[in-house]
Amino acid sequence: MRRLLAPLLVAALAFPVFAQEGEDSLRLARLVVENSGLSRSFRGLTEAMRMDLSRAATTRPELASDLQAALAEMQPAFDAEADEMTAKAAAIYAQKLSRRELADCAVFFAGPSGKAYVAAQPAILADLGPVLDDWRRTASVTLTTRLREKLRAKGKDF
Repeated sequence: MRRLLAPLLVAALAFPVFAQEGEDSLRLARLVVENSGLSRSFRGLTEAMRMDLSRAATTRPELASDLQAALAEMQPAFDAEADEMTAKAAAIYAQKLSRRELADCAVFFAGPSGKAYVAAQPAILADLGPVLDDWRRTASVTLTTRLREKLRAKGKDF
C-alpha cells in the first residue's frame, strides 16, 4: 500500500501550494490535457492533416519529392498547431474545473491506473466506435417509432 501511495504523494507535492491560483490552475490543466491523452489526439489530427496534404503527391507526381521535403520542413509548424490546441484545451479545463479538481485529475493520470487508462484509450475508442454506431441506428429507429405512435394517438401523422 505504501509503495502505491508514494508516487501519488510525490506527484501531489510537486504542485506548488502557494503559486498564483490562475497560473497554477492553467499549469495543472495543461498537465491533465497532456497526461490524459487529449493532446495526443491533437497531434493525431495534425498528422492526419499532414497526410492529407501528402496525398496530393498522387495527383501531382512531378511535385512528390518537393512536396515531401516541404512537409518535412513544416513539421515544426504542425507541432506548433497541436501545441496551440493543447493550450486552448488547457484554458477550457482551467475554466471548468477547480484547482483541486485539476490536481486530483493530475494525480490520477500520474498514477498507475491513470497511465493504464490512457494506454487503453485508443483500443477502447476503436471498440466503442462500432458499438456507438449500432446504438445510434437502433435508438434512432426505436425513438422515431415511439414518436410516430404518440403522434398517431393524437390523430397526427408523422
